[in-house]
Amino acid sequence: MAGALAAAGCDLQMGGELVDEPTTTTTTTTTTTTTADVREDGFPCDVRAVLQAHCGECHTGNYYAVSFHSREVWLGPWRDGLTLGQYAAVRIENETMPPPTAASQPTADERTLVLDWVAAGMPPGTCAPLTRPPFW
Repeated sequence: MAGALAAAGCDLQMGGELVDEPTTTTTTTTTTTTTADVREDGFPCDVRAVLQAHCGECHTGNYYAVSFHSREVWLGPWRDGLTLGQYAAVRIENETMPPPTAASQPTADERTLVLDWVAAGMPPGTCAPLTRPPFW
């Protein structure tokens, strides 16, 4: 009989009480980031992923004198009262960086992610500075 009830979409609760719909339990896991996890020289992980993928090869010391490897560098002064990060954001927004000839171009969403991070004041994150690629 229990098999026929289950096939009909019914369920028996503990104690034998018949119910029309089985009870389901959902468990949610939440990851909490504490201030102890934040690195002052680090990036939010999603921002770091974009920078590593599209900027890191050139801007971590292999090609350009200006290395964008850490958040501290992004916060540093540039010209005309801008930080280096704000200057980079201008170049990212007008799509002159990465250069149009670069092998890797960020998507519109990736550009927006970095621009929003800069506009928010470039807050620190839990991920390490960019990794310098090996020389050829």
